[in-house]
Amino acid sequence: MNILSDLFNEFGIYGPIIQIILSIYLLWDNHNHFFYYIIGIFTNSIINLILKGILQQPRPSEDPKTFNLALTHGKIFLFKNGIPYDIFGMPSGHAQAALFSTVFVYLCLRKTNILYIYLFLSFITMAQRVAYNYHTILQVGVGGIVGAGFGYYIYYLAQQKVKGKIREKSDDFGPV
Repeated sequence: MNILSDLFNEFGIYGPIIQIILSIYLLWDNHNHFFYYIIGIFTNSIINLILKGILQQPRPSEDPKTFNLALTHGKIFLFKNGIPYDIFGMPSGHAQAALFSTVFVYLCLRKTNILYIYLFLSFITMAQRVAYNYHTILQVGVGGIVGAGFGYYIYYLAQQKVKGKIREKSDDFGPV
């Protein structure tokens, strides 16, 4: 049982990174979508940081006294186990990145077997974030909605910028 718990934790932590690597592999030959995916995943991360700075909602594991003390002294990072730890939880960056990749890659490839893999990784990621008390269900839900919406938006932009679509010319009934 300990092995399953460890796998759950590892896939939850590294799920978005696994999805990013898989997305790069799957989109590599499609230069337009690959370019928009790379730009989109970085922009998605920046949007997450901006939203966390605006909303300033604590993670469920944060002590309210420590959280308020950190806010009054202008610190967004506390050190846990010697590593800087972001104290803001809304929205979940893991959920946002996971669902961004899921929506964007599915819309690009339209393959259900790949969609199922991405949805499985997304679900594991979001469940781990809640189970290990890194986020509330609301924080994970909002992160997922923002990521999915932004993934759709970036896909829409990519489709608008596709150049050189080959289409059959309609017959004008003129001489050849």
